[in-house]
Amino acid sequence: MKKIFIIFFLTLSFIQVRSAMAVTATPSATTTPDMADQVKLLVQENLATTEAKLKEKLNLQSLVGYVGKITTISSGNLTMDSHGSLIQVSSTAKTAYLKDNVAIKATSLAIGDKIIVIGTSVKDGIVTAKRVSVIKDEVILVKTSAVVAKIVSIDLKKKTLTLSLDGTNQTLTLSKKSTVKLETLKADQTIFGIIKEYNGALSISRAKAL
Repeated sequence: MKKIFIIFFLTLSFIQVRSAMAVTATPSATTTPDMADQVKLLVQENLATTEAKLKEKLNLQSLVGYVGKITTISSGNLTMDSHGSLIQVSSTAKTAYLKDNVAIKATSLAIGDKIIVIGTSVKDGIVTAKRVSVIKDEVILVKTSAVVAKIVSIDLKKKTLTLSLDGTNQTLTLSKKSTVKLETLKADQTIFGIIKEYNGALSISRAKAL
């Protein structure tokens, strides 16, 4: 009887050990490191693809600005001459129209108006306007004259030349396209010069010693 009891006890212990091993060997439902890396990689790829598409869209439509005069107006769209180039300007429901910083209607625009257009470039020569501002078309009056005058003084640092004109001393700056070389001139020299006057300011564009 004692022998039978020992055999039964050993058999029961063996069954319990096998059951414990079976439970331990059951696969876990948690995410493995390999699976987590794959998920992370997929997310990064999707983000990179989305970012590339956004950059491509932004490159196709970049913000631009033009200044010019209206040449044609048709159904809310217009054409403008900007320094010799014709620009087609289309509008949307969000396009703002201004004159002297005050909102106006698109119907207030007229052919010949000078405008500033800010918008997105659809392609070369075509713009979708975000804002159209009407500005004053001021006529720039530059008076040009030829004179024979005596040099009173020269200031190389300030790049100015003082001449005796009509009995008074007048200080002239160099014009933007001046070819005058002040270092070659001297006080008391008489020169033949081309003088420009704009808004009361004098500048000299040409000068030749006589």
